Amino acid sequence: MSGSKATDPAGSCGGGLLGEHVAAARARAFVGRAAERDAFRAALAGEAEGRPVLFVHGPGGIGKSALLHRLSLDATAAGRMVVWVDGARTPADACGRLDAFRDVLDDVAPVLLVDSLERCTGLEAWLRESFLPDVPSDAVVVMASRTPPQLGWRTDPGWAACARSMKLPAFSAEETNRVLGDQDVPPPLNVSVREFAGGNPLALSLVAAAARSGGEAGWSMDGGVSRRLTEVLFHRLVGGLPTEQHRRTLQVTARAGTVTEELLRAELGVGAAARSFAWLRAQPWATAVGCGLLLDEAVRNTVAHDARWNDPDGFAALHERLHDHLVEQIRTVSFDRALDAAAALHRLYRNITVLPPAHEWTARDSHQDEACRPVDEATVLGLIADYEGPESAENARFWLRHQPEAFRVRRPVPYGPPRACSAWLRLTAYEGETADPVVVAVWDHVRRHGPLRANERISVARFHAGPQERRDASSAVALSLRCLVAETVRTGGPAWVFFVLRDDGVWDGALRRYGLLPTEHRWDVGGVPQRLFARDVRVFPASDWLRGLLCSVSGEGDGRDPCPRVNGAGLVRTDEARTPTGALSEREFADAVHAGLRALRRPSELALNPLRRSRVAAVGGEDLASVLQQAVYELAENQGGHGPHKAAVTAFVEGPTTHRAAAERLGVSLSTYRRHLKTAVERVSARLWHEEVYPSGVPDGYTSSVCDREQSRVDR
Repeated sequence: MSGSKATDPAGSCGGGLLGEHVAAARARAFVGRAAERDAFRAALAGEAEGRPVLFVHGPGGIGKSALLHRLSLDATAAGRMVVWVDGARTPADACGRLDAFRDVLDDVAPVLLVDSLERCTGLEAWLRESFLPDVPSDAVVVMASRTPPQLGWRTDPGWAACARSMKLPAFSAEETNRVLGDQDVPPPLNVSVREFAGGNPLALSLVAAAARSGGEAGWSMDGGVSRRLTEVLFHRLVGGLPTEQHRRTLQVTARAGTVTEELLRAELGVGAAARSFAWLRAQPWATAVGCGLLLDEAVRNTVAHDARWNDPDGFAALHERLHDHLVEQIRTVSFDRALDAAAALHRLYRNITVLPPAHEWTARDSHQDEACRPVDEATVLGLIADYEGPESAENARFWLRHQPEAFRVRRPVPYGPPRACSAWLRLTAYEGETADPVVVAVWDHVRRHGPLRANERISVARFHAGPQERRDASSAVALSLRCLVAETVRTGGPAWVFFVLRDDGVWDGALRRYGLLPTEHRWDVGGVPQRLFARDVRVFPASDWLRGLLCSVSGEGDGRDPCPRVNGAGLVRTDEARTPTGALSEREFADAVHAGLRALRRPSELALNPLRRSRVAAVGGEDLASVLQQAVYELAENQGGHGPHKAAVTAFVEGPTTHRAAAERLGVSLSTYRRHLKTAVERVSARLWHEEVYPSGVPDGYTSSVCDREQSRVDR
């Protein structure tokens, strides 16, 4: 069915029969279906490529009846006699009605149109075996059904040569826009209407009419649809459901985006999942894709709205269960399967602004994502050279030699050359620094903003390249975003994650929603401007990000909890002032310790010190002042610590005094006092840094630069 164009009734009925005006209005409003009409014209003309029997099928609302009405007009214009049988209106006696038309069909070149064939039990087989063999050879027969043609049309060589099956697709973007224009939908509502309908002509027409009219049947910019319209769409697109279990199956699929039998098992149990999955696979509005079964967009949105209307708490609980199941999968399965689970997690949140729908991986896409093979390397280097330049391709060549497993590609199904690629490099301390100038910038950022602790590593997403003709790296970046989610959620993930992308601002907002912020590092690689994006996972761990996703759905949050939220700028921490010490370098940490010691007698100033929320201050629930004072008192227990201890107590713990007065009080020279005080600050900083970085103890064989300097000073 096409979109119904808003017309002036008074101006459209100036004379003639009312049916003629109805037919004319249908013709004006009809959109698309050029391939189907061409096939029908070829059959009417008796052309060699024409088939006398056409079978059009597709889900409810896809436009089968509208197409048959249009073909009826085409046949009439060609001078053909048209016989129409509607299975929805006469399901019981359709065979009898067709038998009554036998004499009429003996007339010259008739056209038989059979709509809603699925409603007439046994009619399809009766037509093929008993009725159609007796119609004239120049007749044209078009059957429309929600279900595909029976196997007999394809396995019988005779019918296979005479019949053609055509599945009606959803409207294209151009066709959808034409309907919206004809319906006079307010431009601000176009996007939400288009996204809800997903190209389904019936849903598009009904929702467009609601958006145009407003009121109780109206439509909001966020995709809000009235309960009455939801009920109408559910009845027309889905129909009745056998049991409550089938409704739950639909709700799981609608919420998850795509569904596998494994996912249904987590919600329904083993036996019920197998039966429900088989039922779902047979539905005309469910499509098998690489990641499971996918509902047509209009059906998915209708089911989701219906569930929210009928049981909002239950639907929210379902969302949380699916979230927990997918996160557990990411944590426990192999990495390749974890990437699939990460993609499923993205689809779970695809209609929520916390994730960027404009850059998501499309479940309908006829491509598969997998590790790069040796035979793909030349193609991958070519993609990178085309998209980022030859210098970047040379850097990629280095990493293909040293980390070939880091490269992933997207290729057509079932097999074809890569169409997009990216690399997910896993690096230990300062690896690759001498070979790759981009990695030099990465390690510089790590040194200055959060050095690695023992046994930590980083991940770098690079070499994002897509199809040359589209100049679009979205699918390549989507690969890396899945790696980001999978790696940070799993145990033993990276301490830092970096993305290297073109410096054009396209990805800034999307990456922010994953905690990736633009850094000061910009450079040109072969004339292509690039920028470094960074996320310290120790500062913003996956647990915070995942909690933020759930908060974005529930609207709930804890003011004390570092839970991300979404506003116009993207992902933001609810506690804006919180600055975990993982964001401080070792030198910055030492500076904060010194500032904290100086502020021991000024609580308001000490409350602003970044160490206040550090690990060392949080252990045992101690406040920062107690931690610093305890570290000062323990100086006396260290070798050569008597002088530094007394200097620190005098300067920081006891009453305010000048350096000269403090030296006189201690009976030492001013230079000795200053040396002792400097030593005290360095020792306190070194000790607290190690407690911060290694709460379980310093690893064997490891000392920091501050500790090294302090130890050499003590030895001297």
